[in-house]
Amino acid sequence: MRYADGGGLTAAGRVRRESVRMRAAELFEQRVKPTEVARRLRVSVKSAYQWHQWWREGGAEALNSRGPGGSRCRLSPRCLVKLAAYLERGPAVHGWVEDQVWTAARVVTLIRRKFHVTYSVSGATRLMHRLGFSPQVPARRVAERNEQAVTVWNEVTWAEVKGPGRPAGGYICFEDEAGFTRRPPRGRTWGRRGRTPVVTVSGHRAGRLSVAGLIAMRPGSRTRLCHRLVTHPAGKGKRRSMSERDFIALVDGVHQLVKAPIVLVWDRLNTHVSRAMRELVARRAWLTVFLLPAYAPDLNPVEWVWAHVKRSLSNLAVMALDRLEALVRNRLKRLQYRPDTLDGFIAGTGLTLDTPTSS
Repeated sequence: MRYADGGGLTAAGRVRRESVRMRAAELFEQRVKPTEVARRLRVSVKSAYQWHQWWREGGAEALNSRGPGGSRCRLSPRCLVKLAAYLERGPAVHGWVEDQVWTAARVVTLIRRKFHVTYSVSGATRLMHRLGFSPQVPARRVAERNEQAVTVWNEVTWAEVKGPGRPAGGYICFEDEAGFTRRPPRGRTWGRRGRTPVVTVSGHRAGRLSVAGLIAMRPGSRTRLCHRLVTHPAGKGKRRSMSERDFIALVDGVHQLVKAPIVLVWDRLNTHVSRAMRELVARRAWLTVFLLPAYAPDLNPVEWVWAHVKRSLSNLAVMALDRLEALVRNRLKRLQYRPDTLDGFIAGTGLTLDTPTSS
């Protein structure tokens, strides 16, 4: 089979395929039947008979590679490099400021503007695949994020967190919190085409579940996950989030578990930086706190824990709050016995220690 440029077999693949056909030509000269050639070369019988016909009509030269088939690309290699660069800059740079979506129709317009070449929508789609692009759901990043502050934290603060100044035998801990309600996240499921599946959920405000999670890691030790859950029943005037006492109780529990100093890294939630929290931290000589830069959840591996748990709770049918609490506890307990998964969450942040985090 012949393929268009950029699809099917690569140049190296065509060379390998040609060598197989040359070997088949040698066997045909030895009066070997096509069925036996197919068996020896591990190719289909149909291919062997087709090669045999070509060999009879033109000899071994008829089995030489004819290069990639199909029509030639309308853009030169230099233009393809330029097009890829244009696409990576995003649609807003080229005038589509209302959203941040590349569509095949927009790519057609871009090619016509930049190179004065006309493509069809399907042709532009194939061209995008040849350039290494594919349809993807983008990750969100807030506009208020300070990239320079994130870079400084990665290069300076993280080096201080994991550096020689850390207490001997101390654990590095990341903490984050999340909320769960009786209205579950939506997830993909199978359904009959043209009929959107329906999940019945609660339409009333029926309480909330707050969860604080903490990942503790140390070179040479197993990565640990600890958590604390607080239920907030529905009602006016009732607190719907965790307090300073709840967070510090989680940290104290981890300290009792690991029996070592703790270097705690968490975000700038108002409860984390309040005066009451600063007083609680000051009373604990074994606790050192570092703050993450603002709007940088990608630096906190616990965010991956929440994504993992919420994905497993997608499309839940309506249920009582205590049942939801039991399910969340169950999902978190499973993760406690999967340190390799926790290490994967840490690796996803790009933050690494000088030595492995688990043994």
